[in-house]
Parts: sequence; structure tokens; C-alpha cells
Amino acid sequence: MISGNEWNERAVTVLELIAFAFVIIAAVYLVIVLATAHPAAGSGGDQGLIPTAAGATGKTLRIVGTVTVFAAINNNPSDVSVRYPVPDSTRMGSLESNVALLIGDDGGVDFDKVNLVWIANGTAERIPRTDTRPLVCPGWTIAGKYNVIPMKSANSNNILEPGEQFMIFVCPASPLPAYRSFMVRIEDSGGYQSPFLGGTVPVMTGPLGSLM
Repeated sequence: MISGNEWNERAVTVLELIAFAFVIIAAVYLVIVLATAHPAAGSGGDQGLIPTAAGATGKTLRIVGTVTVFAAINNNPSDVSVRYPVPDSTRMGSLESNVALLIGDDGGVDFDKVNLVWIANGTAERIPRTDTRPLVCPGWTIAGKYNVIPMKSANSNNILEPGEQFMIFVCPASPLPAYRSFMVRIEDSGGYQSPFLGGTVPVMTGPLGSLM
């Protein structure tokens, strides 16, 4: 018959083994996380959008809703009266997307202090900020500002703040054919670039399409 002391000793040993096992599991998990850590990518496979930090500002942008792409037809879209140097209805000439801060971020991103860089065909093209209308490609602009809080509107400055959404329009110098991969990077005043959004050009069967 096992005495009370022996039961206590066995119980302590079992508890020690369980605690040791938890420590080992936690250590292994930590090593795996550190070894495989990388920025989280958005959903959508090859055409997924990439919400990332906007450079050294330390702020995080996210895509809101669908990214709309436009065939390279003059005045398409009409809200910026865009003009394409080489119109081609079969190619993607520009895109437009709503952006906001990552939920929980209480800072802001000053769009007067960033550049957009369009990468395609192995070439990086810095897109100039253009607020004149009509907008002649290449160029990017804030096409609209919104506030998601009822009865409020976005203020007049170009700092994206919590509760606000900016509609960003961007077009490169040359339209892209279907199935061509591209990426748009955001560059801060210090020259640091972070992925902003990207995907694969869809087949343009009409004046507009979307990236899924």
C-alpha cells in the first residue's frame, strides 16, 4: 500500500513534468515565431492587397473595399478628368482605392510628405503628385476624402486620421496589359518604401474592373 507521503511525492513529480512540458512548448513556439516572422499579407492570393506600415511614419494603412481599375480611356474616371498619353481600351491605365488607418491606430499619415512608386516590367517609376484637373498621366492625387463617423466630414488637410478615408487615384506613364503583375509602394520623406497595394492586371472588357 502506498503511503500518503509517496502519493504527494508522485503528485509533485507529475506537476513538475507538466510544467516542464509547457515551458518546452512555449520555447519552441517562440523560436518558430521569431524565425518565420514576416509582415502580414492581405487576403486574395496573387491579387491580394498588402496593408503595411507607411515607412518611418510608423503608421499603418489598410485598403477599404475594392480597388477599382480603369481602362486607358480619356476621362475615365471622370472624377479626375484623366488624360492618358497613349489611350488603349484593352489596357489598364489607372486605379483608385479607398485607404484608411489600421483599426486601433490613433496617429495619422501626412500624404503631403509621401510619394508613390509604381513597379512593373522590372522598372520602378516614381509617380508625381498632381492635383490639377484634368490629370495627365503619370500622376497620383487624393480624389476624395470621407469620414466614416455619422454626421462628420473629413477635414481639409491631407493628413489621414482615425475615422477618415482617402480615395487615392494613381496612373503610371504607360498602361499595362492583362495578366501583368504590378505593385505600388508608398515612400516617406526619408526615402523608405513600403508595399502599399499590388496585384495582377485583369482583362479589361469594359471601362472599369476590379482587383479581388
